[in-house]
Amino acid sequence: MWNWIRNWYRKLRMPAAYRAYERRLRAVHEEEARRKFSTVRYEARLLAANKAMEERAQRRFDIPVAKLQLEVVALEKQLESCRTQLGNFERPFRDEYEELEAEMALLGERRRNAYAAKDTRAIDEVNAEVAELQKRTNAVRGDLAVQTDLRDQGLTPEKLRRTVQRCEGRLQTIQDEQERMQRERAAYMNHSADRAEIDALEREMLALERKHIQFLRDFDSPAERRRRERAHEQTWLNGA
Repeated sequence: MWNWIRNWYRKLRMPAAYRAYERRLRAVHEEEARRKFSTVRYEARLLAANKAMEERAQRRFDIPVAKLQLEVVALEKQLESCRTQLGNFERPFRDEYEELEAEMALLGERRRNAYAAKDTRAIDEVNAEVAELQKRTNAVRGDLAVQTDLRDQGLTPEKLRRTVQRCEGRLQTIQDEQERMQRERAAYMNHSADRAEIDALEREMLALERKHIQFLRDFDSPAERRRRERAHEQTWLNGA
């Protein structure tokens, strides 16, 4: 009688006991999965391989491209200076002076008329215009003095044009070289032996992750679940 009651009571408690039993087994299974399918080693190797490839790319491509870019900056500065100087040589200073003289003659006539009429407002206006015209004239004289200095330095329009042509040619050469290096860098990053090594590591790590997922899923397969239930039932009913 007492055995029957004891067995009946144990069977009554068995579902709850099985749930606790399965939680323990699942924790053990998941811990085994973490150990067995850890990707830490692959992650470290991938990090090192990517860093090494990036450093090689910097040495082979990025640093040379950066040096060329410094040359580009210097050439563009020289080109801007030469074009400014060439523009000075090409300015029609004679025509500008003639226009300024004609304006000054008109202003002189207006000023004489204003003084003759004792028109204070007109006098102030024309004097202000004369002062502004004198500023423009002085600016033209200053630009012409720059041209004189350039000639004293031995510069001529022909020399400046040759320098401009040379700078433009070098800039085009540098652009072609930079584009070539960028293409080679892209090819290296995507198709080199170093990239193949990284791709292989990524494939191995992905395969390991898939095995990890499958290993975890196996725990919940119908066959495994039935096996655990039978094992637990036998152990539980035997009083273990």
